[in-house]
Amino acid sequence: MSGKLFIISTPIGNLGDLSDRARQALSDADLIFAEDTRVTRKLLHHLGLSKELMSCHKFNEKSRLGILRQWQEQEGTLALVSDAGTPLVSDPGALMVAAAIELGFEVVPVPGPTALIQALVASGLSTERFAFEGFLLDKPAALRKQLEELRDDPRTLIFYIAPHDIEKKLAAVEAVLGDRRICLGRELTKMFEQYIRCPVSRVREHLNEDNLRGEFTLVVEGAAPRPKGDCDRDLEVELREFIASSLASGMKVSEIAREGARLFGVKKSEAYRLALELSEVR
Repeated sequence: MSGKLFIISTPIGNLGDLSDRARQALSDADLIFAEDTRVTRKLLHHLGLSKELMSCHKFNEKSRLGILRQWQEQEGTLALVSDAGTPLVSDPGALMVAAAIELGFEVVPVPGPTALIQALVASGLSTERFAFEGFLLDKPAALRKQLEELRDDPRTLIFYIAPHDIEKKLAAVEAVLGDRRICLGRELTKMFEQYIRCPVSRVREHLNEDNLRGEFTLVVEGAAPRPKGDCDRDLEVELREFIASSLASGMKVSEIAREGARLFGVKKSEAYRLALELSEVR
């Protein structure tokens, strides 16, 4: 015995984007797991459907897994939806889908809208290689670390941004990634859909009290390839800074050479040469 679980993408704004296949899957479902039952009930009302709904969000998803076994025994047809877009993409559902697969459910994704692809294809930036990184983090230190890990990534980067503190987050993008080209998509597929395409340093010129509301997707140009030899030069700069600091703290040249070789992956003789050179300058 097994059941079926539809993973259904729903409109991110424009209800006209709901496919006929998604309508049919919702109609066929015995039970619909919804991120917010109030939001999904409005969608079903628009479709003229009345269905049994059960909430499934990040705070209760684990407790819903037992429901799957009950419906498996009945060979039931279930559906999983989020408030908007594709479930599991920066939304709940991963635990539900993994458990359904383990129980032997037939898992059927029903494709449809997703904000990250909408923003990417409208950005004018490269679509050959891209990385979706979820939401930009809220805490400044965590945000900076998140961006620093991506600084040298040549792929086009895509983020979701919560509307609060958006200007501070864009400033962090500029500070860490540099003045790259971006596309900031707002209220995608909705009446006031907007795309701001410019260097990140100029995006503030396009933001105002009216368009700071809503939901945002940020697309950022990937890192430019470094000219050949830049990596070696950067490593030498960092090694020199380490040596200068170590000399100032009173470490011996031989100790600095040994530690420099270990930390920076260079030959001990090269680290010794630089340490000796800088010690003589002192």
